[in-house]
Amino acid sequence: MIRCSRCIYPDTRPDTHFVNGVCSGCLSFAERANIDWSARLDTLKAMLSENRGGGRYDCVVPVSGGKDSTAQVLKLKELGARVLAVNAGTDMLSDIGRRNLDNLKRFCDLIEWTPCVEVRKKLVRIGLFEVGDMSYPEHLAIWAIPTRIACLMKIPLVVWGEQPQREYATPAGVPPATRLDAAWVAQFGGMLGLRLPDLIGKDGLTEADLSPFWFPYDSELAAAKVQGIWLSDYIDWDGWRNAFIAQQHGFECLPHPVETSLANYENLDNRVTVLRDWLRFLKYGYSRATDIACNHIRRGRLTREEGLRLAEAAEKFPETSLGMPIADVLAYFGLTRAEFVRECEKWDRRGPRA
Repeated sequence: MIRCSRCIYPDTRPDTHFVNGVCSGCLSFAERANIDWSARLDTLKAMLSENRGGGRYDCVVPVSGGKDSTAQVLKLKELGARVLAVNAGTDMLSDIGRRNLDNLKRFCDLIEWTPCVEVRKKLVRIGLFEVGDMSYPEHLAIWAIPTRIACLMKIPLVVWGEQPQREYATPAGVPPATRLDAAWVAQFGGMLGLRLPDLIGKDGLTEADLSPFWFPYDSELAAAKVQGIWLSDYIDWDGWRNAFIAQQHGFECLPHPVETSLANYENLDNRVTVLRDWLRFLKYGYSRATDIACNHIRRGRLTREEGLRLAEAAEKFPETSLGMPIADVLAYFGLTRAEFVRECEKWDRRGPRA
C-alpha cells in the first residue's frame, strides 16, 4: 500500500487516482486557491432568486441533524432562501442525534420520512453480507428521499453539502459533477454495485418495500423541474468550520472523539456508522479517521506525520458505538458478534488472521 505524498490517502482507496504520487483529493483541494468564491456565491444567490416564488419553499436541504446540515440550513437562510429540511431517518438513531435533529427545528420546517424499520434492518444485513457495508440503506435513503420530497412538492432545488469527489477524491478522467442525478448516485452514491432491482425477493423484500430508497428517474426530475446541487461548489467548504458554526446555534458535540474517528463533532446520529467504518478499513486500508486527518493536513491543521499517527491509532475494532456496546447494536439487527467478526474476516484485505 502506497500513500499520497501530501496527505495519507492510500492507493487502495476506491475512486482515487494519483499523479506523481499526489492523490486526486489533494489535487482537487489545490484548485480551490484559483476559485473566485465571491463570484460562485453570486451564482448561488442568482439561482435561489430565479427559483423563488412558485411555492412555499425555495429549496430542500437533506439533513441528518449533523454539523454540516445544520450549517447548510443556516447559510441558505442567511441568503434569504425558504428552506425545507428533509431527514431520511437513520439505521439506529442515537440520543445525541435525536437532540441535534430536533435542534434544527428552531431554524426551518423539517420533514422526517422514516422507511419501515424492519425493511431497513433487512437492508443493513444484506449490505453487510453482500457488499461489506452495513450503511447500505443509509446511502440509498439520504439521496433518494429528499429528492423524492422535492419532486412531490415541486421544490426546484435540492442543496446537498459537500461534493464528495471534490472534498475527497475522484477517479482518473472523471471530473466532479456539478449536478446530482440518478447516474451520479449509481456510480458514486455508495451502492457498491448492488442495485435495488437485484434485492427484490431477497429476505422477502418486495418492490413496494424498496420504493422509498429508489432515486427518481431523470424523467421525474425533469417533469418536476428539480435539480440537485452541492453547496460546496459555491462556498469554500470546511467541515471543521461548519462544526463551530453549528455549535454556536445549539448543536451538541461529544466530550471525546467518536469511536474509529478523530472527531467529536460528526457521525453522532447513527450507531451503525462505526461498524461501517471498521469494515471500510478492513476492505480498503483507510477509515473515517483517515478522511478527517487528510482534510486537516490539506488545511495546515495537522502535519502529515501527525495525521498518520492519529489515524492509525483510531483504526481499531470498535467495542462501543456512541457509548452503546457493539453487541447491543448488532443484536438490534438480528446479528451476533460472532457473525459480524466472521464477515469482517471475509472482507479483510489482509487475508486470514492467525
